[in-house]
Amino acid sequence: MIEEIIGYLGGIFIMVSFIPQVIKSYKTKSVKDLSIWMIIATLVGTVFWIVYGVLINGKPIIIMNTIFGVIVSYQLFLKIKMSHL
Repeated sequence: MIEEIIGYLGGIFIMVSFIPQVIKSYKTKSVKDLSIWMIIATLVGTVFWIVYGVLINGKPIIIMNTIFGVIVSYQLFLKIKMSHL
């Protein structure tokens, strides 16, 4: 039980660290200072974490990284969309 709580808390803190940048990018319509390669690397790492979570049946890993993957994917979408404006 404590392991799952720690897993969920870790996931929440990682997401909280990334959300302000997504909000700022959306509001300012500026992504020029963001590295597309950093966003892609974060997304690829997140996919590996999801696969790892599936392999070990770690629900916190699967759930939190799936949510984080959506957030990172949205940041990548903003980067691609806004870089062409």
